[in-house]
Amino acid sequence: METQGITRRQLSAVAFVAALTPSTRLLPGYCAAVSGRAAWLCPLAALPGALLIAACVCAVMRRRSQGEGLAAVALKLLGRPLGGALLAAYSLWLVFYAAFSLRSASSRFTVAIYPGTAPWPFIAVGAAMSLAAALGKVRALGRSAEIFKALLVLALALILAMGFAQLDAGALAPVTAEDALPVLRGAPPAMGILGLLLVNTAFIESDAPLRPGRWAASARWCALMALLCSLIVAVTLGSFGAELTAHFDLPFFTFVKNISVSGIAERLEALITAFWVFSDFVMCSLALMAASGALRLAFALPERPEGEGLFSRGRWLTWLCAAAAALTASLMAPTDFALALYSERIVPALNLAMVALLLVPLTLAALLRGPAPPARSL
Repeated sequence: METQGITRRQLSAVAFVAALTPSTRLLPGYCAAVSGRAAWLCPLAALPGALLIAACVCAVMRRRSQGEGLAAVALKLLGRPLGGALLAAYSLWLVFYAAFSLRSASSRFTVAIYPGTAPWPFIAVGAAMSLAAALGKVRALGRSAEIFKALLVLALALILAMGFAQLDAGALAPVTAEDALPVLRGAPPAMGILGLLLVNTAFIESDAPLRPGRWAASARWCALMALLCSLIVAVTLGSFGAELTAHFDLPFFTFVKNISVSGIAERLEALITAFWVFSDFVMCSLALMAASGALRLAFALPERPEGEGLFSRGRWLTWLCAAAAALTASLMAPTDFALALYSERIVPALNLAMVALLLVPLTLAALLRGPAPPARSL
């Protein structure tokens, strides 16, 4: 029954909440550096690529049966040797991404709230919280994401309203035909963020009922997220201009720190940073849950082990993934410069490469099998 698993609305909430951290961390500074005053158009320019990824995910997931997620579909389409190797490779990427998520989350505290503090305590706490969620039920993560989404939407509405109240429209215009190429160069990170969440939420769909209308729901989510990311970039750019926005380490949180309306300074950075922990938690938990579930299937173990044992029936893989992510995060990027290199160059490039590595063979295999039967509601 639907009430026993995760619903489409909860999957959408998981994707929304998880997308906020990389969107606010990466897009304002990167897009401003690449596209200047036209940076706010970069997320919108990423929409066609995100829709292409959504179409590939839909083509693959049409082969899904009840109780299967993307990992099970991959094994069904490609067989265990090739499909298992592909799942193992993507799972390693997810562990690395979880490590990067932990490290970048710690930097927000060490830069914005506790300057000079070592990152490892924040990494350890984040890894422990994410491990607990990854060991739990998928529907628990979905229900948590619905609550977090409500809080984050309220926070974002407040930030955007106050930001637009003091926005300098001259920092966003004029935009001419000469800006088209820089805008396109700034689009891939936003496309990668949306693609990552489309793929990762498909991994946890084994607990979701079969439903028609997947393409419409995915397209709508991509369009709304592209618009939201565009607004996030616009208010940051409109507050500082392109040059300053590109210069700051965390331009969006610097913008939040400096929000003022009617001459009254509203110091919201501590509250907003605390709220964004929800996004970090969901992103890291989702990555660990997807990685460990895919690895279990690749090793012919149950994707979602039943029972109470903390290490039984492949649960040890979740512990291993979390430990590897925490260790990698502790060793990763000892300086702010190194973290910026990971955030702006290494991780976005690897993200798009790994999404393509997973989806291209799966999409080709799905299309070669001919039309899939329509999904039926359960």
